[in-house]
Amino acid sequence: MDVKLRIFKAVAYEKRIRLIKLLYEKGRMPLRDISDLMDVPEATACRNLKILENVGLVKSSITNAIAEYWLNRDKRLPINQKVINIIINN
Repeated sequence: MDVKLRIFKAVAYEKRIRLIKLLYEKGRMPLRDISDLMDVPEATACRNLKILENVGLVKSSITNAIAEYWLNRDKRLPINQKVINIIINN
C-alpha cells in the first residue's frame, strides 16, 4: 500500500487526531498519562498509538516498564511533518 494512503488511513479516526494534538502540545508522554488525558483505557490508547507509530508519525520507547510516546519530527520524513501541520492547524 502507498505510504501516503497508509498515513491518511491512520489519521482518519478522531481519537488518533486527538492523540497527535495531545503529543504536539505536551511532548513526550507516558502511556498512562495519555490514557488519562484522553479518558480511554490504556489498551485503547496503546492500540491507536501503535497504528500511528507503524506509519512513522509517532515514536516510542520503554524504560523501566514505562512506555513513552512522542511525535516523530524527523526532517527526513517531510510527509509526516505536512500531515502533523495540517492536523495541528485545523
